[in-house]
Amino acid sequence: MPLVLVIDDDPSILDNLEFNLKLYGYSVIKATNGSEGVDVFKRHRQEIDAIVTDMKMPGLSGLDVIKNILTIDPDVGIIVFTGHGDTENAVAAMREGAVNYIQKPFRMEDLILSIENAMEKRKILKENKQLQNNLLKKTRYLEELHDSAQRILINYIPKKLPEFSMFDTACVYRNCEKVGGDMYDVFETDRHLFFFIFDVCSHGILAAVNTVIIKAHFCAFKYYPPNESNIKTIFNDINLELCKNTPSSVFATAFAGYIDKQLKHLYYISAGHIDQYIIRNDCLITLPSTGTVLGFFENASYEIKCHHLQHGDKIMLFTDGITDARCDDSVIGIGAVKNIIEKNKEEPVKRLVNSLYREVTTLSAGSFDDDITILGLEIKK
Repeated sequence: MPLVLVIDDDPSILDNLEFNLKLYGYSVIKATNGSEGVDVFKRHRQEIDAIVTDMKMPGLSGLDVIKNILTIDPDVGIIVFTGHGDTENAVAAMREGAVNYIQKPFRMEDLILSIENAMEKRKILKENKQLQNNLLKKTRYLEELHDSAQRILINYIPKKLPEFSMFDTACVYRNCEKVGGDMYDVFETDRHLFFFIFDVCSHGILAAVNTVIIKAHFCAFKYYPPNESNIKTIFNDINLELCKNTPSSVFATAFAGYIDKQLKHLYYISAGHIDQYIIRNDCLITLPSTGTVLGFFENASYEIKCHHLQHGDKIMLFTDGITDARCDDSVIGIGAVKNIIEKNKEEPVKRLVNSLYREVTTLSAGSFDDDITILGLEIKK
């Protein structure tokens, strides 16, 4: 049965309230003054569901009782008895935190209704606190997952590109506050130089997981002899895996391929990736997309393109974090990026990559909503 603490300095009122409350199914603890009532509450606060107190008592008044008890437990509901016309004390009691006041004489039904409302208020407050605690725990858990996903991606990003005999390389990578899905790498065998750059269009744990999966597929270049069939197979495998195992809102763009070091031939596939460029002397050769994005259509096909390279050629690869950086009320766009590359095309690849990043950062005031990745390759003269 619900337990009600009744505080009044009149024994006859206490006995009458106890009798009537028991008729309505309540258990009762009595206290004959304010100090005793506060002490009783301290001892039985976990069991007491509501409190009824008189306003005018010797020693601690009803207002004092309200202040002391709500300091101990701010959620417990307190109903106050006031004299007829004692509006001033009634208003003061409500300001101190009482849930209701009842003027003497009163009907028992009114008191029962007030007690039920007080208990309902306490129940709601407890449920809200529990919900807040659960939400806080969930938020902390998601923050930990976010941090874990970020550590995973950072660990998979190459710390430093290796030195190559025929190529100079340079890269800038900057992750935004969200956990994105940019990834790149460059590695070689005796005859071939392999490279890839891609962007998973999602954030958080899902982006991290898919980034790791896609990188694993591309790293197969290390173990299989490169040819048109193999590179198409890798793109098809990635596409099918994303289509079958991720939501339709998750997809990736990718630019990947290899260079035959003997023939100076570049073979690449671009799956929905923005235009990339070969810089040759005074011109820019556009490397457009050769197929749709990864993860949208199970029957997607990808065309492989080939370009003959020359000594001194530079290949500029980047993700759309560069083109989508904000400048005033619009994005920077591929046109501005192309202009920056053209303006700095005579610089060595390391300086060119840094110049592109620096100028985009200046245009956007350093405000990026997505990961930034720029990868440059240059055939040594």
